[in-house]
Amino acid sequence: MKQILKTIIKDFHLRPLPSFKPRQLQVPLDLGKIVTIVGPRRAGKTWYFFQLMAALEERGIQRTQFIYLNFEDERLELETDYDQILGAYLELYPEQKLDEIYLFFDEIQELSGWEKYVRRIYDTVSKKIFLTGSNAKMLSQEIATSLRGRSLSFEIMPLSFYEFLTFQDIDPKDQYSTRNQAKIQNSFADYLVWGGFPELVEIEARFKPDVLQEYFNVMLYRDLLDRYEIRDAFVLKYLIKRLIASFTKEFSVNKFYNDLKSRGVKISKDSIYRLIEQIFSVYMVTAVEKYDPSLVRREMSNRKIYLYDNGFASATHFSFSEDRGQLLENLVFTKLRKDAEDIHFLKNGYECDFVFSTRAGNVIPVQVVEILHRDNLDRELKGLEKARQRLKSERGMLIVREANPLIENLPEWVEVKKVISWLLE
Repeated sequence: MKQILKTIIKDFHLRPLPSFKPRQLQVPLDLGKIVTIVGPRRAGKTWYFFQLMAALEERGIQRTQFIYLNFEDERLELETDYDQILGAYLELYPEQKLDEIYLFFDEIQELSGWEKYVRRIYDTVSKKIFLTGSNAKMLSQEIATSLRGRSLSFEIMPLSFYEFLTFQDIDPKDQYSTRNQAKIQNSFADYLVWGGFPELVEIEARFKPDVLQEYFNVMLYRDLLDRYEIRDAFVLKYLIKRLIASFTKEFSVNKFYNDLKSRGVKISKDSIYRLIEQIFSVYMVTAVEKYDPSLVRREMSNRKIYLYDNGFASATHFSFSEDRGQLLENLVFTKLRKDAEDIHFLKNGYECDFVFSTRAGNVIPVQVVEILHRDNLDRELKGLEKARQRLKSERGMLIVREANPLIENLPEWVEVKKVISWLLE
């Protein structure tokens, strides 16, 4: 086994780093903590490792100071003797000081008992440890628990619209030239429907549904059925599809329970709640709570469902001709989730799509409208104004794809933003 490890380590040192497109995520390189990169499958965690390595090389760190291992490599059958890793490295580089090496362990969950091993090398060998893992066994909460305060987790999600443009060699900062404007508009139409998984950028449109369906299946079978040992695959698949079909809408567990009951399926409400939380854990679907100062009322209310990426709607054959407004609202959610401290929705005789808190402590209501025109202006402003009054907020936002240029004399507290410009801020 040691010879195989030496071959893998040495081959990596002799090869150039794979070419990559840089991501916006910024991770400290000398934190003194175990850095864990978490996020959905296929979001680019491994490629982000290469970005970190390139940044270290720019600082003068030698490639020979890196140990990079992907534990899904079928050649690695370490069983329990993990000290072979450092043993193999030292046979290659006997003069190297171990406290100066950087350890990059990909898919670390493939090592049985990896937590104890990583804790030990952190405490006795090197503080420069970077980990990734599949969502099946490497959720951020579990990492924090397993490594007992020694780690800091960072999320890498599917591409932001800014990154989506850079991956296509389109300048996101040039929103003025006619040619680049057209490129950005075309890319946005693609991004709105298919989402931002990196692999999809270069894939022909006809193959994108198949790729997304494969992502969906891997999350379903490996991350959910295998991880949680769920026996009833039918209920799980049906629940996921119902959740995805409900994106941007409220979801009622009671209605779902009664639906199953009418079909002769026996399952408790507690089991449904547990399944929902397990589904939420794999970065496919999530939920936003209704805004209410009362914690009890918040917990008792239905939640609105959102997707971590618009592509998941495509994976389950969402009818795009039905309502592109849903896709637009979901896209706004994905950015707010990255930027805002807290997100809720409001519904109390009126509706407001989002209420979000900024890091400065401001609370801002937001309405999302695909096309703003005179026929829907009063309705959207009414919901926004009532939300603003309830929250005692100084301003409100209307995020639109298009706005009728004839709309004038809006209240001073309303800020209208075109969604493309807002995504690229």
